[in-house]
Amino acid sequence: MRLRRERADLPKQLEALSAAVEVGAGRLDEERIAAARGVVAKAEERLRHGTGHTLAALLGATGSGKSSVVNAIVGNEVATAGLRRPTTSSTLACYWMAEADTTPDDDAAGSVGSVQSLLDWLGVSNRHQVAFAGGLTKIDGADPDHPLDGLVLLDVPDHDSVEVGHRLEMERIAAHVDLLIWVTDAEKYADMAMHRYLRALSGYGAVTAMVLNKIDLLTEDQVGTCVADIERLLAADGLKNSPVIAMSTTTGAGVDDLEHLLAETVKKKQAMVARLRADVVDAADSLMTEVGTTAGRTEVSDKLATRLSQELVQASGLSVVTDAVAAGHRRDANGKVGWPFTRWARQLRPHPLRKLHLAPGSSGRSSLPAISGIQLARSENAVRQTVAAVGTGLPEPWPDLIRRAGTPNQAGLNNRIDDSVGEAVRNLHDQGPPRWWAVVNVLQVILALAAIVGAVWLGLLAFGAYLRLPEVPTPEYREIPIPTALLIGGLMLGVVVAVVSRRLAAIGAGRRADKVRQAATEAVAGVADHLVIGPMQAELDARNRLRELLLGAGASS
Repeated sequence: MRLRRERADLPKQLEALSAAVEVGAGRLDEERIAAARGVVAKAEERLRHGTGHTLAALLGATGSGKSSVVNAIVGNEVATAGLRRPTTSSTLACYWMAEADTTPDDDAAGSVGSVQSLLDWLGVSNRHQVAFAGGLTKIDGADPDHPLDGLVLLDVPDHDSVEVGHRLEMERIAAHVDLLIWVTDAEKYADMAMHRYLRALSGYGAVTAMVLNKIDLLTEDQVGTCVADIERLLAADGLKNSPVIAMSTTTGAGVDDLEHLLAETVKKKQAMVARLRADVVDAADSLMTEVGTTAGRTEVSDKLATRLSQELVQASGLSVVTDAVAAGHRRDANGKVGWPFTRWARQLRPHPLRKLHLAPGSSGRSSLPAISGIQLARSENAVRQTVAAVGTGLPEPWPDLIRRAGTPNQAGLNNRIDDSVGEAVRNLHDQGPPRWWAVVNVLQVILALAAIVGAVWLGLLAFGAYLRLPEVPTPEYREIPIPTALLIGGLMLGVVVAVVSRRLAAIGAGRRADKVRQAATEAVAGVADHLVIGPMQAELDARNRLRELLLGAGASS
C-alpha cells in the first residue's frame, strides 16, 4: 500500500514542481530553476523507461575496490581490477536477465530491449548481461526467478580521479541512478572529497549505502571501530539512516550482505521512486529557500492602498482643478440665472476650466499646471514607502521583485493621474447643468421683460406729456401705477432672484467640486491599483502559489 501511494504521489509531486518552475522562472535564481527543470525532465524520462529495473551505482575513490565488488556480486571477473587497472575510466553496466528473456526486439518492462533503451538514455555503452536460468532462490524471500532480476549495477569512474572527465561522468551517472553505494576502506572512509558529495546528498538517506571494503586487512575490533566511525560521519552528513556493510572481496565476507541489500531493493521496487522523490524534494527545498518557509505578507492591505491613493491625490494638484470646477460652476450659473442686465459682463471673463483645457466640450490632454518639486517628491515617497512596507519581512529576492513591480515610471504615473483627473471633470460635464437653472432663467427673463415693458410704458407717458397730448388713463394697482410697478418690481425682484440664485450656485459649486474630487480620487486609486498595487499583489500571489506548489512537491514547510 505504501509503495502504491508513493507511486501515486510522485506524478503529483512532479506536476507541482513543474508548475513551480514555470511560476518561478524570471523570479527565482536561474541556476536553481534550471536544476529543478532538469529534475522534472530526468524524472519524466526515467518513468518513460518503466519501473521494471533498479539502477544501482558503485561510487568511490581510486583504489577503493569498486570493480572487485562488481566481480564479487556478478560472480565473474567482468570488471578489470587491481594493478591491471588502478582507475575506472568509463562506466560499466551489469544487468541481470533470465536466459529465456533475451530477445533484443522485446520492449516489455524487464526485457533486454528495455534495459538497452535505459542504458542508451544513460549513455552507457560498456554492458554485460548476467544471464541465469529461472528458479534460483539464493536469498530467502527474494524474487522466485532470481533475487537480482531487474538489477542494473553500474561501476562508475572514481570521484577523486585526476581526469576531470572521469569526475564529470561519475557525477552524471550518480544524478540518474536509484541506489547510491559508496565503496571505501579503512584508509579513505574519512576522505573530505567523498564527504562533500555525501553532504550534498543529505536528503537521499533512503537510497544511499556505504560499503567498508578490504576488512580482511583489519582485526574484528578495528572493523567495529571503523563501522561505528563511518556511521557517525554519515549522521553528521545527514545520512544517519544509511546502512553500512563491512565486506572483503578477497575472503567473501559481507558479500552476501551486499547482495541481500541489492535483492531487497530490487524486490521492493522502491528505490527508483524513492530516488526520484528525493530529487524532487531536494529541488523543491532548494527553491523554497528563496520563496521562504513562512507565509509572511500574502496581500497588499486595503489600508496601504488607501493611504497611497490619498498621497497621490494630494500630490496631483487636484485642488487646482476643484477650485476651477467651483469657479466655473459659479460663472456658468451666473450666466444662466444672474440678473439679465449684467450677466453678459461675466461672459467676457475666460472660463476657469478653459485654462486647464477642461471646459465643457473640450477633449484630449488637459493642461494642469506642472507639479512642483515638493509634489513630485511626495508622490515618489508615497510609492517608495508603500513598496517598502509590502516587501518588509519577506526573504530575498521578493523585496526586490516587489520593488521592481510596484515602482512605475514616475512620468507615466503622473500622466495617468492627470488623465484620470481630466476624465473625472469631463464626465461631470456630461451630466449637464442643474434643472433649476432653466426655471430661474425663465423667471429672470419674465422679470426683465416686465421691467422693460414698465420702462417703455412710462417713457411713452412722459413723451406724450412732453408733446402735451391728451392724458391717457394709467391703470393702477392699489394706487400704484402699473407701469411703475412693472419697472420697479421687475428690477427689484430680478436682483433678489439673482442674489438668491448666486447663493444657491455657490452651494452647488461646492457640491460639484466635491463630486469631482471624489471621482478623481477613485480614478487615482484605480491608477495606483493598476500601476503599483496590482503588480505588487501579482508578485505576492506568485509567492503564495509557489509556496503551495513547493509544499505539494514535498518541500519542508
